[in-house]
Amino acid sequence: MSGDPLGILKRQPLRVVCALLALVSGVGVYVVNGRIETARAELDQKAAEGARLATNVSYAAQLPEQFASLSDVGKQVRARSVRAGELATNLQYFYRLETESGVELIDLRQTTSGNAGKAKNASAGVGFSVSVKGDYLTLLGWLRRVETGPHYARILSAAMGGVSPDRAGPLSLSVTLELLGEP
Repeated sequence: MSGDPLGILKRQPLRVVCALLALVSGVGVYVVNGRIETARAELDQKAAEGARLATNVSYAAQLPEQFASLSDVGKQVRARSVRAGELATNLQYFYRLETESGVELIDLRQTTSGNAGKAKNASAGVGFSVSVKGDYLTLLGWLRRVETGPHYARILSAAMGGVSPDRAGPLSLSVTLELLGEP
């Protein structure tokens, strides 16, 4: 066989055209397969985004009710919060607890507000150090009133001790606690 390309084309035109067509078809299949994979990945991405948007739309139907519910809860939390700057009102709460529960208030101090370094509107604990005296059940009743009272309370530490070694006298309770508060 001669190496002349025109001679081969003239003698076997059908084979040459078929070979060229096969070559072009192979390149076309390769290119199309690459595009198919790219299109499939893009389709998967769009389908995931569409599913996310459909979920968001279905959840959005309940947003007004959820917003109203959360707004009500926020108002209730703010109503139960103490204000760090209202020292007299905060201390009056503990004096009222003393009267209602029957304990004797020994020491009451508002400590740091817990707002150091926080955002201006952030809620934080307003600290108190309280010492009360009474019998065991009265002290437990006072502690329960603090925990279930009108303000959200968190007991940080508590220590109970007796006045006399024979446990015949009243007990004392020293509590460090925080009430949920606003600046």
